[in-house]
Amino acid sequence: MTVTGPPEARPAHGLAVDFVVVSVPDQLGEIAQRVRDGRLRTNIGHVAPIDDAVAALNPTQRVAGKTIIHVRP
Repeated sequence: MTVTGPPEARPAHGLAVDFVVVSVPDQLGEIAQRVRDGRLRTNIGHVAPIDDAVAALNPTQRVAGKTIIHVRP
């Protein structure tokens, strides 16, 4: 589990929400098994590098599926 503190930058005219995600190993294993069995499929529409994240998350055309930002090369 990774826990980080609240971000230092806060939006001037917005709302920042802090949250903690706690993974449950058994549930993660169940998700992985469903993917392996073909009972759960991903719906990836577009994969973009981190340098193109702003444009990818604000498309000019509709993208079917989820946009994935690739952080590591």
